[in-house]
Amino acid sequence: MNAALLGLLGVVVGAIITGIAPMLIQRRADRLERRSAARLVRSELVRFRNLAFAAGQHSPEHLPQLHQIGPVLWLSYRALLARVLADKDWILVARAYAHVDAVISVLVFEQDGTLIEWRRVEAQKLLSSMVSPVEQAVDALHGIDTDGDPGLDLELPQYPEGGPVAA
Repeated sequence: MNAALLGLLGVVVGAIITGIAPMLIQRRADRLERRSAARLVRSELVRFRNLAFAAGQHSPEHLPQLHQIGPVLWLSYRALLARVLADKDWILVARAYAHVDAVISVLVFEQDGTLIEWRRVEAQKLLSSMVSPVEQAVDALHGIDTDGDPGLDLELPQYPEGGPVAA
């Protein structure tokens, strides 16, 4: 009788392990994918922020990065972020990218790499108004980036990708 109970117990434990292991592995993979998406989109937003600051000192025509600007990472990860971000955070990130889209819409360069005057003026206005929404979105993504670990929060600088922008 004891052998039968031990056999049954072995089957139950084996079934539990077989069912739980893939679930735990999938949960970890999902968490890593969320964190990766948040880090990459955050990095892209920081780049836009740095370009916006540089555009305050230089004409957009003299910033080569603006000639090929695009929200590539956002387009790749927005569906995932839409699922995992809280509504408040999603609104902040989507609003920041609406500002980025507005800037992109006026950055239509001429053949010689210049902007028509009204486009240059409008681009500078839009770039300066983009800084605050982008910073708010970066902050919203920071919680996913650190997985809520306060220890990581202390180690990461606010804008780790900050640095020189070619002008």
